[in-house]
Amino acid sequence: MTTSIPAQPAQEPLFEVDIELLERLMRRTKTGAAVKGRELTARAGIAHGTISNLLNGVRENVQASTAAAICDVIGVELLVLCIPVERLEPATARLAELSAA
Repeated sequence: MTTSIPAQPAQEPLFEVDIELLERLMRRTKTGAAVKGRELTARAGIAHGTISNLLNGVRENVQASTAAAICDVIGVELLVLCIPVERLEPATARLAELSAA
């Protein structure tokens, strides 16, 4: 009897946000105007506490779609503000790789 391992859903890549740069860019966005955290989250369409958590050091990584939304609002390219974070392989993929060897 063969046991199949269920497929894992694709995980969205993570990006580490340069917090100091985010703070500077929030003081002067692409339009030259400042943007507050609540306004940024509303305009980016992201969860209310995301920017606060970043600025307060509660988190340093966000999903790619969140990072892109933040960058769009403040007016910079994704890789100016964020660094890709390599995710660990899902355990099932690693197991399949080891089984094939």
